[in-house]
Amino acid sequence: MGDGKLRRLRRLRRRLVREGLGETLRKAAGDHLFRSSGSVVMELDLIAARLGAVRPGPGITFTTLGTGDPLPPLCPFLAPRRNDFAAMLAAGKMGLFVLRQGIATGCAWIALTDHHDARVREFYPVAPGEAYGYSWLLDPAERARGTALLFVRWALCLLQNMGIRRVFSVIDRRNRTSYLIHQHFGYREAGMLVRHFHLFRVRWTRMSPYAGTLGLADPRPSRSYRRPA
Repeated sequence: MGDGKLRRLRRLRRRLVREGLGETLRKAAGDHLFRSSGSVVMELDLIAARLGAVRPGPGITFTTLGTGDPLPPLCPFLAPRRNDFAAMLAAGKMGLFVLRQGIATGCAWIALTDHHDARVREFYPVAPGEAYGYSWLLDPAERARGTALLFVRWALCLLQNMGIRRVFSVIDRRNRTSYLIHQHFGYREAGMLVRHFHLFRVRWTRMSPYAGTLGLADPRPSRSYRRPA
């Protein structure tokens, strides 16, 4: 049995213990019929950003890929997405990867021109000097090692050195870790709410402006990340 199936079975077992069989089946049926999520656009002024030095530990390297470049060896967490990664490279996106001992354990994707995803019917205009960062992925085994902050710092330094002035991402308000990491580097909400809907096999996106800061969907107290020096 592959690592992906084992992870799904472990999550299912935990849900069964926590919520019981009836509630688990109800949620599973609901997820396949209809589900929605709320995200916010978060942006960073790279001209004013203080990112700090990138100090990778032993065995950690980074690589940047473009159209026509071969993908690096992928860890089991990333391997199922190989075809998606190849398609994004073919579409002209820039792939950023963090590797441990030559094996890619995390990635992020950068659009330097207008980004259109026909699958979820969303469109993000990207002006000259801007970058849209999306699909930030990291092997869960790397999270306790501090790789997330290191990788994001390296990616932002790379974009800064390329002359990018503004970078933005769409962050699910339920994704506490991602929201706090972006906030740690100085990202702020840009006042645009992004709602994703999934009804049977149809997916679509709705965007609407708002004033102020929405924050996390579940703003429970937690440790905050120390801002980089």
